[in-house]
Amino acid sequence: MLKKHLDEVNAILEKLIALTQEDIENIKVAKHDTVAPSVEEKNKLISEFTTAKKQLDASLVELNNSSTKGLSELLDEEDKQKLDLLKKNLQTLHTTNKEYAKFVLIVKDFYDGLVNKMFNLNDGTNNAYGDKKTTPESIFKINV
Repeated sequence: MLKKHLDEVNAILEKLIALTQEDIENIKVAKHDTVAPSVEEKNKLISEFTTAKKQLDASLVELNNSSTKGLSELLDEEDKQKLDLLKKNLQTLHTTNKEYAKFVLIVKDFYDGLVNKMFNLNDGTNNAYGDKKTTPESIFKINV
């Protein structure tokens, strides 16, 4: 049972890593039509991960409570390798998410600068939309 939970958690993490890496590549080529489906898929995977992680935790607690030996003595070599893979996947996801966040911030800053120039906000110049009744919110909304 423990092996099944470890496999499930690792598979979900690997999907999240792959999706995030794909998102980074899509940002690089300004492929914006993939953002909404990707966010939806990631939210689904995060929900699945939460459930699978709770099941894994319960299995580990049950195994630990079933014996007076330490958990490291109860796990076989395959379980230990899968736990190491889990740790590696979590670290990889963290690193990949940090990289993704940098790209998102760059795009956000670009759009903020563009809006400032278009509407002469925050000392922007080249007010292309001279109608002072127009607000950035009335033209478009940015979801980051």
